[in-house]
Amino acid sequence: MNQVENALGLQEAVDTLKTQGIVTVEGVFSAEEMNTFRGLLDRTIAEASRVPEYKGRPTDKLLGKSKDTVWLLWELYAVCEGGLRFSRHPAIVSVLERALGEPVKHASIGTMFDKVAGGDAEIGWHQDTFFIVDPPRDLDLSGHWNQFGHIHIRPADIDWKEDLFQKTIIVRINVDPQTIENGAMKVLPGSYLEGPLELKGGPEAYVASHEHEAIDCTAGEGSVTFYYPTMLHSSEVSTAPPGVHRRAAAHRVRAESLQIPGWDWPSDWPDGTERIRPETGFDLAPFA
Repeated sequence: MNQVENALGLQEAVDTLKTQGIVTVEGVFSAEEMNTFRGLLDRTIAEASRVPEYKGRPTDKLLGKSKDTVWLLWELYAVCEGGLRFSRHPAIVSVLERALGEPVKHASIGTMFDKVAGGDAEIGWHQDTFFIVDPPRDLDLSGHWNQFGHIHIRPADIDWKEDLFQKTIIVRINVDPQTIENGAMKVLPGSYLEGPLELKGGPEAYVASHEHEAIDCTAGEGSVTFYYPTMLHSSEVSTAPPGVHRRAAAHRVRAESLQIPGWDWPSDWPDGTERIRPETGFDLAPFA
């Protein structure tokens, strides 16, 4: 996969993202910064694991488990105190605003994935073709994924006239090294141009024809991967030695002007309603 070494190539990163649908920028965060973030994640999981409800969310829904290990933390930036600032590194904001051509806002609160050695978490080929919105009061929610008071709507629920996912980007902070051994994400290059494949009968035919083209998205500690939600991606079980983690913190952003016809963006998370602005205090030496 194409990788950009540092912010001296941020425009190159934007150009690659817009032409290939995915790019990784190496060296965004220092090892010390990732140690800090890792500690915040571990503390959040430890605290949540001790109580039935954590920050207003049932723990059994907040944490996903594989065998005896936690590999999933939902609503990351709402529950991990101190974590939000990492999503606002100046280099991240710069890439997003250049790629989308305008200021950006959160389109999800974020999720932490961890392929823990010895776990059995495996994710098949899929696109992230949903938007997280507030439900209208009179809506029958029985056919929707309702999570923590928000619902996930898919293209079939929308007056679909254009690819709205081209105005959203997934940001994946690679907290640990992402290697083939520990289950790095795989993608099918070019698949993001297909739009939501569920509107074309599903992804199975495309995967069958293109799976041989799959690329392993290996990445270094502290790198950031940007990709469009319609990029087909998957990951396999970690075969790394005991004690090895593969943490990644992912969230979506949207162009500030993006609206989903007939739906409203969640309003109960104030940070998600505000324009994303770069945070200070990061080691910007590689980008000087």
